[in-house]
Amino acid sequence: MIMSPANKKSKGMAATIKDIAKKVGVAPSTVSRALNGTAPISDKVKAEIQVAMKELNYHRNSQARGIATGVTDTIGLVINARDEEVFSNSFFNRSVFAIEKSVQENDYNLLITNENNRGGSQIEALIYEKKVDGLIIPPSVLDRRLYRFLQQQKFPFVVLGEPNLAADKISWVDIDNQQGAENAVQHLISQGYLQIVLVSSDLNTIFAQKRYEGYLAAIKDFCPEVLINGEYENGLLRKRIVDSVKKYGKTGFLCAGNAMACTALNALHAENIDVPGTAGIVTFDNTPLVTYMDPELTAVDVDTYRLGEEAAALLFRLIRNKKEKGRHEMISTRLIIRASSRRRG
Repeated sequence: MIMSPANKKSKGMAATIKDIAKKVGVAPSTVSRALNGTAPISDKVKAEIQVAMKELNYHRNSQARGIATGVTDTIGLVINARDEEVFSNSFFNRSVFAIEKSVQENDYNLLITNENNRGGSQIEALIYEKKVDGLIIPPSVLDRRLYRFLQQQKFPFVVLGEPNLAADKISWVDIDNQQGAENAVQHLISQGYLQIVLVSSDLNTIFAQKRYEGYLAAIKDFCPEVLINGEYENGLLRKRIVDSVKKYGKTGFLCAGNAMACTALNALHAENIDVPGTAGIVTFDNTPLVTYMDPELTAVDVDTYRLGEEAAALLFRLIRNKKEKGRHEMISTRLIIRASSRRRG
């Protein structure tokens, strides 16, 4: 039995552009142009098409459209699957939320994918299969091979974090880690601490290096450099913290994260070292956890929401203007001063 068009709709068959055109009384090509924005259509016809789409419950087949036009209305966000901490990182979650909101406001979809291997095999597949119009990628997956591929394809991409290569040629957005560290150290100095110690993980990442540079700039001509590896086994890290105070007296600690700051605070409490007073602590993560510590921790506030927002904005500029040159955005930090570093009296 051959179903009539009416029966097709009653059986749940999807409406098509031809159905919209018939209802409005225009050619299918007119509907297509209105949906794709490829030609000027009167506001009256546009409004009638929108009403017909709603009445017929029409949904655009973005995958088919992408194959036909090369436009998918989809942005890809690449995650480094080798970094297990990223998925539970509030820094990451806030940035993704901002990217998702920006993508929706631009009538795009967000596709999140893992990149398991250096060299961009998953990224290449997304581009070859025309599944995305642009990419936001972490600096950890951008190696020379992937960089050359993206340049050859002239494919729009933004790096979420300062990249290790071609930083002057491509678009990226990052937190001003150097400024954040410098401000934190200057604050500790202003509170009367005589030695400033940086508690950080390895310096292999750009953001860790920038914090280190900010630390060095702020202590220049004030005190010698003291760097404690925050990845030490917990007992050794606690010992290094306490030994620093015993050696230098009034000591300020700039910690690269909340785990290191909490370890430092607990170690000092265990030795009855006054915080603030004999020791002061500033952490680089202004998460809710810092307000539950005793005393509450002074923190460098990193606007990770704006980081994601700016990354999305840069990417849409590249998508809309293929000749757009690489842009760099640095997001300023601010210091939230609390009891762990504030001079008493």
